[in-house]
Amino acid sequence: MPNTKRKRINRLKTIINVFVKHGFGYIFSSTPLVKFKRFSDNKANRGQRLKSALEELGTTFIKMGQLLANRPDLVPEDIIAELKNLQENVKSFSFDEAKSILVRNGIFDKFEYIEKEPIATASIGQVHIGYIDGKKVAVKIRRPNVDNEVKTDIEILKRISSILDKYSPVKNIVSFSDIVNEVANVLLKEIDFRFEQNNIKKLRKSLSTKEVIIPDVYDELCSEEVLVTSFVDARTLGNIEIEKIPLIERVKLGKKLVNLYLSQIFELGTFHADPHPGNILITDNHEIAFVDFGMMGYLTKQDRENLSNLLLGIVLNDKKRTLKAFKELGIIQKGIDANKFYNDIESIVNHYINQPISSIKVADVFNDVFKLTFKYQLKIPQQFVLFGRTLSLLENDIALLKVDLNILEAILPYVNRLVFKNRLSKLSIANLFNILSSYFSLLEFLPKKTETILEKLEEDELTVNIEIKNIDKILHQMERLANKVSLSVILLSVSIIIAGMTVGGLLSPALYKTILSAWYLWALRLGILILIVLIIIMLVMIIRKEK
Repeated sequence: MPNTKRKRINRLKTIINVFVKHGFGYIFSSTPLVKFKRFSDNKANRGQRLKSALEELGTTFIKMGQLLANRPDLVPEDIIAELKNLQENVKSFSFDEAKSILVRNGIFDKFEYIEKEPIATASIGQVHIGYIDGKKVAVKIRRPNVDNEVKTDIEILKRISSILDKYSPVKNIVSFSDIVNEVANVLLKEIDFRFEQNNIKKLRKSLSTKEVIIPDVYDELCSEEVLVTSFVDARTLGNIEIEKIPLIERVKLGKKLVNLYLSQIFELGTFHADPHPGNILITDNHEIAFVDFGMMGYLTKQDRENLSNLLLGIVLNDKKRTLKAFKELGIIQKGIDANKFYNDIESIVNHYINQPISSIKVADVFNDVFKLTFKYQLKIPQQFVLFGRTLSLLENDIALLKVDLNILEAILPYVNRLVFKNRLSKLSIANLFNILSSYFSLLEFLPKKTETILEKLEEDELTVNIEIKNIDKILHQMERLANKVSLSVILLSVSIIIAGMTVGGLLSPALYKTILSAWYLWALRLGILILIVLIIIMLVMIIRKEK
């Protein structure tokens, strides 16, 4: 038997035995894997037991636990509470090992000097300070053999999950394949530093006009296992002495941080998806910097509109909007009890509608939504999970600054503006001009036609061969034409007013900062409604004429 195959079988036995030791033997009780198991009488709660098992199994499983801590749609609440405390207790690897990796990549001699002790250590790699042309740089080096360990574990986990999905007694409650696929999707990218290299370059470009520091990348020195960037001389948000920063400066920092993330999410659609306090740096000049770009979120224009509608539906107690947003997000699937699901949505909406927006935490909103999807065994797309996770972490960052800022209040102007702009963009400008042009043509045509008819009547040209009933018909036609002229004038006036309000709104960003129920937006909606009604009346009149 090849040595590699023997190692995989031994690793499989280790994984199963560790889970059994921590009281999860029942998961394997009805599967072909039962021959590997040992039973355990571990009495601790399942969240604590799972946390201990993952820590014992190492890098892949610790990362899996950390990812699952942000997936209430896949994991029950009591387990998540424990997984959030999962920590990476890893030792740094030696400088000789780090040096050999740099030598293997042919870049060790490119550095004037590299400090032997790392400044940061994690399960995937560690960071050393280096110097190039007198400039300080950050050298991130992947842990030796961690890629093989992770790939082997994922391959084993995929085989185990396929078996559990068929035979496990809890197969109807948990989709093991979904969990493993989520972990594999993130972890395989995280161990390849080229993904992070590209992420940094993309975000640096998209945020070039924003007040934020994004490190430079030394492309010629980067590889799958080495990432070299400029060094940001700052302290992490988690380690900074907040009380020493004046309140006014903290408020500025908080607003800047919130706006940085909301502009990424709602305007750019590309965002740094791991804003925990260790990845947010604050310089001595109170500038903000981002580090660690292994996890990025991407939202299409339609994604952003759907998420905006979901938040608006919940905040505005608009149940139909909320339900539609769930459908558009691809969360609601066939086969669920729609009425029951709708009632649960209504409960969520009613819970928040009686609260002031300033007291609502966006993390609570998403947790309630994710709990609902877990209840109905619905799948949330990865990008939306990252969206909720990012806002929740951002909320924690603001709490560390000890300032009175509410994320949801800050989100609403972005959401309102996005929904409004998207609706306007769906109106074809060409069609709008065609409609207006037709109105002008109608106004030009009708008076001439009416004048011709009147002249013929005055000259008695219509009385020679026309019966009395035809005169009535002509008079009736004239009356209808006069009505159309009046309606066209009204229609044109309303169109001009709406166009003026729309242009005025787009040229005045201050309007977007108003409350959603402000008179301006409602007046515009009313004007559009009147315009639609008038168009319908005009069409009906035309159709009747054709008949």
